[in-house]
Amino acid sequence: MMAHTRKLLLLLLMVLALLVTACANEKTPDMVKQPENANAAEQQSADKPPAGQGSMRLTVYFATQDAMNLVPEVHAVEKNDHPAKTAMELLLAEPSSKQLVRVLPTGTKLKSLAVRDHVAYVDFTDKIIKNNGGGSATEMLIVASIVNTLTEFPDIHKVQILVEGKTVETLSGHMSIGQPLSRSEGIIKKNM
Repeated sequence: MMAHTRKLLLLLLMVLALLVTACANEKTPDMVKQPENANAAEQQSADKPPAGQGSMRLTVYFATQDAMNLVPEVHAVEKNDHPAKTAMELLLAEPSSKQLVRVLPTGTKLKSLAVRDHVAYVDFTDKIIKNNGGGSATEMLIVASIVNTLTEFPDIHKVQILVEGKTVETLSGHMSIGQPLSRSEGIIKKNM
C-alpha cells in the first residue's frame, strides 16, 4: 500500500511539473492581464511613496522563497522615457520584500531593450546562462519573471530573450526560448 501511494504521489508531482511547464510556454499573444491581487502587491511596497505626477508605478515579478511561484512587487519610481528598461533594472536588483527572492543570476546585466510590433527584445549578458543554477525550476522562474514583468506594459504582448545580442534556444536546457514568449499567469501566486 505504501509503495502504491509513493508511485501515485510521484505521478502527481510529474503531472504538476508538466502543467507548470505548459503554463510557462502558453502562447496567447493578445492576452495582457494585470495581477488579480494588485492590492497585495501594492501593500508589499507600502514604504514607497505613492505615484504622483513625477513618478510612475512599475510591477516586477520576484520568486517566493520556496521557488514555486512568482509574486508581483510594485515600485514607485521617477517617470522616464524608458519604463520597460527601468522595470528590467528593478528585476536585476534585490526585491524590497524580505519574503521574495531575486531570480535573475548574479552578475547578469541588461545590454539593451527594444520594442517592435508589440514584441520586447530584451538582451542580457551571458551571465544569465553562466551563473544560473541550471535546474528546470530556476530556468522557468527566470524566464517567467522577465516575460511577466515586461508584459505588464500594454504595448508589449510577447518577449524575446536574447543573450549577447543573439537568440538562444534555452538558458539551461529545460525550456525553449527561441521564439517570443507570452505571459504566464499560472506561475503567479495570487495571495501572499
